[in-house]
Amino acid sequence: MVLSPPPTTPAINTPGRFVSKTMIGFELVEAGEVTFTETDVAGKLLKVVNTEGVKGYNSITLDAEEFGITGVLYYTLESNDFTDTKKMIILR
Repeated sequence: MVLSPPPTTPAINTPGRFVSKTMIGFELVEAGEVTFTETDVAGKLLKVVNTEGVKGYNSITLDAEEFGITGVLYYTLESNDFTDTKKMIILR
């Protein structure tokens, strides 16, 4: 499984800086398992989502209230042969 278009990164979270919810979109060339992880700047694991993605556009929605913190977080999307990490800022 490969994220498309390879080797670019998943879509940037929308909206860029969120107050309550944000959506992270990504494209898959073929259906398969995707792992999403969210960590703080110290590397503390905040959330893990394992999902079966469909061919084409997929998304994961996050709610800032789940984390109970503000500041910089990192999210990573992984497939069988692709991994990418992006930075996200939570504002309140």
